[in-house]
Amino acid sequence: MCVIACAALVAAVEVSASKETKLLDSFIEAHAANGDFSGVVLVSRHGKSVYEKHVGSASLTFDIPNRTDTRFLVASVTKTFTAAGIALLQDEGKLKPTDGLDLYLADFPHGQPHATKIKLWHLLGHMSGLDNPDYEAIAARSVSPDELVAMIGARPLLFEPGSDSRYSNAGYIVLARVIEKVSGQRFGDFLAQRVFSRLQMKDSGTIRSGDIVPRLAEGYIPGVGTRFSKPQPRDPSSLFGSGNVYSTARDLDRWLTAIDQHTLFDISKQDYPFGWGKRDWFGKAVLVQSGITNGYSSIILTVAEDELHIVVLMNTQSGFTGDEGKTLLGIMHGQPARVPAKRGEPVAVPRAALERYAGLYLWGEGKIPMHVEMDGDVLTLRWADSASVVPLTPLSQTEFLDRTSFGRIRFGTDGLVWTQNGEDTPATRSRDASPR
Repeated sequence: MCVIACAALVAAVEVSASKETKLLDSFIEAHAANGDFSGVVLVSRHGKSVYEKHVGSASLTFDIPNRTDTRFLVASVTKTFTAAGIALLQDEGKLKPTDGLDLYLADFPHGQPHATKIKLWHLLGHMSGLDNPDYEAIAARSVSPDELVAMIGARPLLFEPGSDSRYSNAGYIVLARVIEKVSGQRFGDFLAQRVFSRLQMKDSGTIRSGDIVPRLAEGYIPGVGTRFSKPQPRDPSSLFGSGNVYSTARDLDRWLTAIDQHTLFDISKQDYPFGWGKRDWFGKAVLVQSGITNGYSSIILTVAEDELHIVVLMNTQSGFTGDEGKTLLGIMHGQPARVPAKRGEPVAVPRAALERYAGLYLWGEGKIPMHVEMDGDVLTLRWADSASVVPLTPLSQTEFLDRTSFGRIRFGTDGLVWTQNGEDTPATRSRDASPR
C-alpha cells in the first residue's frame, strides 16, 4: 500500500477560469484528498477543451504522475465500441440486429432452453438472459474468446431472451465474437482499422493477455483510509469485447465527436443507443457510458445539442464515477455540488470485533451474497461471484466504508444495513456458511 501526496501530484489546465471550472477543481481535489480520485478529467464544448485536470500517479511504484496523454483501461466504455462494430457491419449489409445468434455461432449454446431465440438485439440491449462467465475461476489465467463463449453457453439462462433485462458483460463478449466471425478479423484488429484509425484515435487499442502498453496507467483499488492497494490479478483476456479497450481522454473526446456527428454510423437511427445509457438530465438529452473493472473506472458523456463532452478516466475504482458523471454535468450547468469533507483517520476496531462481523450475508430481496472476510487485520467485501475484493475503511466501531462505491455498511446483531445514495438495504447473516 502507498499513500498519495495529493497536493504534490495535482495538476490542472484551466482554459476558462469560470465559476463552473473552479467548482470542478474543488470537487475533484476534495475527492483526491480522500484518496478517491486518481486520473484525468476532460471537458470540451464545441470541439474545444474548456477544462483538463490530471491527478495522482500513473505508477506508484515508479512515481510517474498521470498526464492528459496517459492511457487507461476504459472498462465497460468498451461496449460503445463493440456496439459500433455491429452497427458498421449492419450498414455494410453483413448482418441485421434481428438476426438470430445461431446464424453466426451455430454451435452456441449447447442444449439451453430458449437459447435459439436469442437475437443480436437481445445481446445489444442486455436482454439475452445470458449469464456472465465465472470470473473468479478465470481471473488470473488467459482465456481465448472461444473459451469465454463456451463458458457462457454452458451456464443456464437467467431468463427467456427478450422477457427481461439485466446488464450483461456476457452479451458483449458474444457480440465481439460475432464481429470476428462476420468480419474475418480479430476484434482488436477490426476496431483498430474501422474505428481508431479512421478517427485518428492514435492512443487507443485493445489489450490482450501478455501485452505491454506504453503509458498505460497501473490500476489500483482503494485501501483503508486514503491508501491505495494493488488489486487481485486479473488477466485482460476475460474482458474481451466487454472491457478490454484502452484509451486517453483526448481520444475519447474524438469518439464522442464522432457519435455526435454520425461520422461512422448514425446512432439516432437505432431503436436505442446500443452500448450506451440514455438519460434526461437538466432538461438535456444525454448519452453516457461508465465502467469499472479491476483497478480502473471511467465515464464518457455527451450532450449532443450543446456539443458538450465529459470524459473521466481513473486508475482506481471509486464511487466518484458512481453517478455516471451527473454531478460533473450539473456543475457545467451551474448546479451546486456537495464537495466532500476530508475524512478523518480510520477508527481502530478490535480484531475480535472484526472477526465477529466476518461472514456471509444475503443482501436485499434477491438475497445477493455479500462475502465479508478477514485479510490480515482488514475487513474486506466481495459481492456474489465477483473476483474483486475490496478493503473496508472503519468509520466507527460498527460502520465501514466501501470506497469503490461510497456504500456504507453498518453491522447489527443478526445482519447489516447497506447504505448508498441515501437508501438503506438490509442484509441478513447466513447461517449456512461460517467466516473464513
